[in-house]
Amino acid sequence: MIYRVKNWDIYFEKSDTRKCKNMKWVALPNKMDGSSFRRIAEHDRKCELFSAWILIIEIASRMPIRGLLYKDGKALTSKDMAYRTGFPEEIFNLAFAVLTEPEIGWLETVAGNEIIQDREYMKNSVLTE
Repeated sequence: MIYRVKNWDIYFEKSDTRKCKNMKWVALPNKMDGSSFRRIAEHDRKCELFSAWILIIEIASRMPIRGLLYKDGKALTSKDMAYRTGFPEEIFNLAFAVLTEPEIGWLETVAGNEIIQDREYMKNSVLTE
């Protein structure tokens, strides 16, 4: 399954990042009063979920198509993410399950033909490493 950070181009890309080829940082919204954030804050495993979310954002910022957890012709798995970050695979499994729920909606799954994001974003971004 291929995961994508929902609305990456709206929330995590800025004019400066669109010029960058290799990301060394990522813009991160700090809104803590939204319903999705509040639902995560009420979750029994909120610290693991939020940690996984931040790591997912950092990983997604370094992908050939930013926001899309897909590289070298394959979807990144929770095992791939654990290897890249040194954090437990289980937190990424948890994040994939919870963050794709409609009530949260921070991650979405995409089919192979949806890998290329909208054309406007593609035109205005540097998406290759």
